[in-house]
Amino acid sequence: MDSINENLILADQPKYKINHLVSANKLKVYLRIELIDKEAEVDYEEILQYLDEQNIVYGIKNDDIKVYCTKKEYAKEFVAACGKEPIDGKDAEVVYNFDVSKEKRFEENLDGTIDFRNLNNIINVKKDDLLCYIIPPQLGEDGIDVYGETIRYVKGRDASFNYGKNTYISKDGFKLLASTDGCVEFKNEKVYVENVYKVSNVDNSTGNIDFIGDVIISGDVKEGFSVTVKGNIKIRGMVEGAYINCDGDVVISKGMNGMGKGSIISKGNITSKYIENATIISDKCIYADALINSNVKAGESIILRGAMAAIIGGVSQAEKLIYAKTIGSRTNIETNLVLDLTKYQEEQKQIEQKIKSNRELEKRLALKNNELKEYEEKKDLILSLQLNDNKNTFIKQILLSKIRINNEISKIKGQLKEITITDNITDHRIICKGIMYSNTRISIGWMKYRVREDLSHCKIYNDGNYISVVPLNPGDLNL
Repeated sequence: MDSINENLILADQPKYKINHLVSANKLKVYLRIELIDKEAEVDYEEILQYLDEQNIVYGIKNDDIKVYCTKKEYAKEFVAACGKEPIDGKDAEVVYNFDVSKEKRFEENLDGTIDFRNLNNIINVKKDDLLCYIIPPQLGEDGIDVYGETIRYVKGRDASFNYGKNTYISKDGFKLLASTDGCVEFKNEKVYVENVYKVSNVDNSTGNIDFIGDVIISGDVKEGFSVTVKGNIKIRGMVEGAYINCDGDVVISKGMNGMGKGSIISKGNITSKYIENATIISDKCIYADALINSNVKAGESIILRGAMAAIIGGVSQAEKLIYAKTIGSRTNIETNLVLDLTKYQEEQKQIEQKIKSNRELEKRLALKNNELKEYEEKKDLILSLQLNDNKNTFIKQILLSKIRINNEISKIKGQLKEITITDNITDHRIICKGIMYSNTRISIGWMKYRVREDLSHCKIYNDGNYISVVPLNPGDLNL
């Protein structure tokens, strides 16, 4: 009897103990089995029942539990259930439409060498160009823990523009655009646009400048560098053997020594203290105190003012006026002055064509007036005759013919062109208010003149037949 009771007691005792641990985020259940009876076996269904009793209902790894029971790896801890992690929303992002890094971007030539003068430091933008934009925050996805409870995802954070002057935000709030032409800057995490680019010197530290707006250079432009500008350029120092291209005006406070290779090309006026050994081309006027051994071409006038107001050597070409105090030098260096009369000659051709056309129209007008007179005489004749049947018909035909001829006369008069002379050949002139030295060579249109003896206080122009050299009068000095 005692042995039977003992067996019953042993049968009622548990043969193993199931232990579990739930991770802090409730996404994993770690399970381990402690065998009390080393010969005991753990049933798959019992583990499922145990998990159910613990209210663990989501993400149960059935296959893993079956393998675990089959292999009897009871002492080994395994993951019995795994929840679904939430996917957090993605933060909004500001995407820049230009390079915000401060790294120097050297250009590589075709032969593999590096051009250290082109640093590409300036990022040009035009009005309404896109500077940066915002990618809105993206939605996430909720998770589920092992107890079947929802785990809310973290929403993505919004982003905003940090912007400065000359920029504006689009109506939808997602784009930052330029409100003017200029260069985009990114400093202290802020985006702004400068319509005036300021720099100390143009040298190895800055590289070449290519800018869409105005440029102010407080120092010098060094040899071998270039400045290309859509606006105006103001240089407070001097220019060496550099290249300058400008759509606006150029002002150089201390002058330019081109060293035989420097040049300036401008659609506006060019003003410089002096210009030496350089090539200068302006669509408008060139102003300086001295032009020395330079090739200078102005679309309008070349005007020398100041203490020297001298043109020495080189070729100076203008269309309207060359004005200086001293031209040439005592050493008789060859100095060439050219007044281009191309536009004047084109206007003269147009005037000649208009005159010829007007003569033809006047001949036609005279013929039509005679024809009109003849119809008037026919009308008077018919009215004087005693005609009863066809008189009104003839009169009507004559009146219709007169109306037609009057319309033709009006049309011819409308075709007659009014001839207005806007350019006078004598307005293209060279004024020397001091001395013009010998060996100065002058070309005015199709005529040439060489100064063989020094001239003083003179005006030189092409009168259509000869090059005239006359004394100055007070009105010639008023510019």
